Amino acid sequence: MPDGRPRRTSHAVLLAVRSFYLDLSQWSMEDPARWAAWAAPCPISESDIRGYIKASRHRQAMMQQRTRTLVPVLPQLVRAAEARLQRATLLLQAARSATPGEEFTIEGTRYRRTGRNGSQWRPTALFLAPVDEPGPRFDAECEENNAFWTWAGIEILRRTGARIEELLELTHLSLRQYQAPTGETVPLLQTSPSKTDRERVIPAAPDLVAVLARIIRHIKGTGQRVPLLTRYDGYERVFGPPMPHLFQCPSQHRLQVISPNRIRELLADHALKAGIVDVDGSPLRFTPHDFRRIFSTETVNGGLPIDIAAKLLGHLDLNTTQAYVAVYPEEVIRHYRQFVDQRRTHRPSEEYREPSDTEWRDFRDHFSLRKVALGSRDRPYGTPCQHENACVRCPILRLDLAQEPRLLEIETNTRQRLGEAQRMQRLGEVAGLQESLRHTNDKKRQAERLRAQVGRGEDGVTALG
Repeated sequence: MPDGRPRRTSHAVLLAVRSFYLDLSQWSMEDPARWAAWAAPCPISESDIRGYIKASRHRQAMMQQRTRTLVPVLPQLVRAAEARLQRATLLLQAARSATPGEEFTIEGTRYRRTGRNGSQWRPTALFLAPVDEPGPRFDAECEENNAFWTWAGIEILRRTGARIEELLELTHLSLRQYQAPTGETVPLLQTSPSKTDRERVIPAAPDLVAVLARIIRHIKGTGQRVPLLTRYDGYERVFGPPMPHLFQCPSQHRLQVISPNRIRELLADHALKAGIVDVDGSPLRFTPHDFRRIFSTETVNGGLPIDIAAKLLGHLDLNTTQAYVAVYPEEVIRHYRQFVDQRRTHRPSEEYREPSDTEWRDFRDHFSLRKVALGSRDRPYGTPCQHENACVRCPILRLDLAQEPRLLEIETNTRQRLGEAQRMQRLGEVAGLQESLRHTNDKKRQAERLRAQVGRGEDGVTALG
């Protein structure tokens, strides 16, 4: 790639070139007069694309691993979106009732509406500036608008598994009703044909109906009808007819249907503001298609047959749905637990009994035996110290920064003993003291690293271990 990253679609380029040459060969046999002059041996051999299947499996494994990573943090993302929308709504209501220059408090934070009172020029934006903490001013209406459509996009995507194109093609007419033979009315969400040119009907749960109703109230405002807007289809390169689209908001001083890039930007920005991170602290980002994979994974793992999940997702092939689903190895886990339980029945019962008071006291006192003058030693339980209190040579010693003067005292004493041993020609003692000095220098370098880490606010003891 131009930015230095490895190209993940290299096989797609090779397959396109190979397909072009093979098509020319086929056309030359069907119509030699027209295509025979262009037929040539294909420069891409079969061995060049042999790794395509392996690359496809690796890509599928990466997608499933990404799904397993995002599923646990999805509740955090949803809660952050709801809290952000609630706060933005309160800010907008307070800003509309405040006069320019007036201050008000929302959730313990003071804000001031900027502008001049009594001016003939009436600003179109409600700008607010934090008072208690430094920060740039912001538009309360714009913040509420971004917070609402971020929340709406997350809710619809995670509850329907819709594609981004299907999401933006939802209209007021998409919500239908089905009269069951029992007389019960079942709400349905109808999505327009998109990628596979197949229309889908999704049973709408009460939570999904509540989200759609809130979206409709939001875009209606004080009006009685949902505004009719035309939407540009980026794939078909045409403008659609005027429709009551649900995902519409003011942009550039006029109502427009939200673009796919705008939805992606809102999701990425919200994940960054919400502090969604992985277990190693690296930031995580959500894309619209991630919610589709999460929806398919949760439905199948929740017990829904995979063929029904394929119909809900609009897949023509069950293998496509299987690739989307990050199935957890429940069969393997269950059989392994049965194996462990069965093995325990054949093991001596003494291994699974409750420890006695003496055994528990010995285990607790073990940690006191690990403490020495310079710090503590991470010796395994029940093992003696191999260095006989010569802790300077111990590689598993965790140095205590407060004992650094004692380390320097040990170094001075060792150098004095080394000078005496060299004068007396005690070569064995000289070699041992030189080895001790080498380990002392290592501990001094550890102390320097520890002091630097403490200065940065890190856990230096853990880092040294």
